[in-house]
Amino acid sequence: MNLEYRYLPPEFVPDAVDIHIEGQPGTMLTLLGRPFLLELYRATLYSRWAEGFGVFHNGQLVAQAAMAASSAHFFGEFKRRRLWRVSLPVAAAIFKAPRLLKYIGQSWRYADLTRSPDGECDVIFLGVKREYMRHGIAPELVNYMFGWAHLHGMKSANFMVDKRNRAVRWLVSHKLKGFYLAHEFEAYGRTMLFYKVPIADNLDTAKMPAGEPVVPAYTYTEDENGNPRWI
Repeated sequence: MNLEYRYLPPEFVPDAVDIHIEGQPGTMLTLLGRPFLLELYRATLYSRWAEGFGVFHNGQLVAQAAMAASSAHFFGEFKRRRLWRVSLPVAAAIFKAPRLLKYIGQSWRYADLTRSPDGECDVIFLGVKREYMRHGIAPELVNYMFGWAHLHGMKSANFMVDKRNRAVRWLVSHKLKGFYLAHEFEAYGRTMLFYKVPIADNLDTAKMPAGEPVVPAYTYTEDENGNPRWI
């Protein structure tokens, strides 16, 4: 199968949202509605705190992923600059499912839940279209995500995984080196596992996506005293 792994172009954001909805039906982000997800995935492309990736087969998007170089900065920026654009659809979604109000309150604290310090990036989403599963696409996509993370100075890639999601748990435990379970917590009505994977342990398989990002992400570094810097 001839596949191309590249930075996600903006015109494929609707297709990325379709993959998200198919892969996570009934989850908090999906229940907030398609307009919210469209705005979220556009933000990953235009923010300097995140990046989006796609896998293409014959010009069709068949898998996608998004990462935050800093969840605290990315989601803080999203709330300040973009959330107002989808306030009405989100309000309608809450009216249909009032329990979302509690989960939205938890999402405001996403960075507190993950507790990822500067220099550690978080996987926002990783998904493959159903008909393309079991072809090794997800592990290979992670290799490109890690190449990007290394380029931008990241020390760890972190995965927040629903405890019932056996596919991603298998990927982390069988395909990635040096992983460990950092903590476990309840969020969005589910038990979540938070894995950390050292980038340095996986550089032998890391690769760079094709193409160019819409907006290059910040790079993490430290000064001579070990203080964090973003450039």
